[in-house]
Amino acid sequence: MKKITTIFTTALVSAGLLAASAVQADGAEHQWRYASVAPPGTPWVSHGQAFRDALFENTGGAIDITMYNGGQLGTEVATLRELSEGTIDIGAFSTAGLSALVPEMALATAPYLFDSYAEVDCTYDNYLIDTFSPLVEKANLKLIQWNEVGYTHLMTQSKVLTPDDARALKMRTSISPAGRNYWKALGNDGIYIPFMEMPSALQTGLIQGASMQTIPYVAMGFMKLAPHFTLTRDSHDAGAILINLDLWNSLSADNQAAIMNSLQPQQNLRAGVRGMAAYLLGQAKAAGIQVHKLTDAQHGAFRTAVQDMYTPMVEEMGGDAATLWPEVLAARDQCRASLTFQ
Repeated sequence: MKKITTIFTTALVSAGLLAASAVQADGAEHQWRYASVAPPGTPWVSHGQAFRDALFENTGGAIDITMYNGGQLGTEVATLRELSEGTIDIGAFSTAGLSALVPEMALATAPYLFDSYAEVDCTYDNYLIDTFSPLVEKANLKLIQWNEVGYTHLMTQSKVLTPDDARALKMRTSISPAGRNYWKALGNDGIYIPFMEMPSALQTGLIQGASMQTIPYVAMGFMKLAPHFTLTRDSHDAGAILINLDLWNSLSADNQAAIMNSLQPQQNLRAGVRGMAAYLLGQAKAAGIQVHKLTDAQHGAFRTAVQDMYTPMVEEMGGDAATLWPEVLAARDQCRASLTFQ
């Protein structure tokens, strides 16, 4: 474990220093700040940097972006509000974070909505931009590309194989209505802790576990604080790359086109995130982390335990959630059917 921790500490420090010391190009017409909580050295940061470099080149240096990754500008919720207000220009965020401004976005993170990455990709690529873009724009944001955060699993300080095991622990819940109702359905009140405060909460015993994607679990050192990782594959979070809508509308058609043309291939990011997750899971096992793969029966027990959560989840979201939820399910079902017959 010490070797892995050292590798990632070095990567975090090095990349963090690079981000903090980034210098904007002289004479750039637009100098923007890009925010994310993504750990430096991960595919999310590489994806954003490649976009930044391509945009600088495609606009002849007219648009220059300084990257602030690793939560340097604050929590996701705080930076999203600043993005909406225009004090931050652009960034990459999780769907769970975005649901603080657009609650209906959490519909796509409903536990056990998707059975496979193929369903995820089909549904997002073919349907969900049209479903969610109007709502995102009401928050003064422009959705320019889906991100990819991945499936969440359970990281805990003791072994969890059943809903009863999870119910007995003090678990962190996200701000998302989907996350809150998931834990309620499991009979656990859950405790909301901002993402960047989770390490101290685990250290002090305020919480004993949380839902977490594989990459941050390993890369950000959570595995040292919660050495059990149960592969529940409960909620998928795609996230989004967003730009302030007022800023977008102020740009020339050429610059808007340059932004869209500079975005890096979506499938490359997905492959990078999923590949790194698989690699880091192997590294965690080698470091002595207890990775628990559920049997079909155990996985089914979690699904059964939360099957009644969807109606209260939709009700809590309010807004257009009651109208959009059937649309999300129908989109998923169309993809599921098309994949079945391939």
